Amino acid sequence: MASKVIVDAPELLGESLVSLTAACGFFPVRCSRPAIERWARKGSRGTTLETVLVCGRRYTSKEAIDRFVRNQLQTEPKRPEPKRGSKSKREIAEASQKYGLPEPQYAASE
Repeated sequence: MASKVIVDAPELLGESLVSLTAACGFFPVRCSRPAIERWARKGSRGTTLETVLVCGRRYTSKEAIDRFVRNQLQTEPKRPEPKRGSKSKREIAEASQKYGLPEPQYAASE
C-alpha cells in the first residue's frame, strides 16, 4: 500500500521538511506548536504557513518558515479600530430630554 501524501504546497517536497514540533526552533521568536498549526490553517496577516501532509503527519520546511517570516515582516499589522468611549454628559442629557427621562445626577468631580 502506497503512503498517503496530501500536498498543500507541492514545492515543499523538494525542500528540507521538518515536523511542526521541530519547526518551533526555526522561528526567530519563541512559538508553540498550536501557533504553528494555526498559521498553517488560518494564516496571519494574509499569509499561511505552507505545509504538507505525509502519512497522516503534517510537515513544513525551513524554506517555508523563512518565506512566512519574510511575508510577516513586510506586511503591516492590522490595528484594531479604537473603541468609542462612553457617551458624553451632554449626549446623555440630550437623550434624557428627548425620551422624557430625568437627567442623571453625577458625583462632584474633584
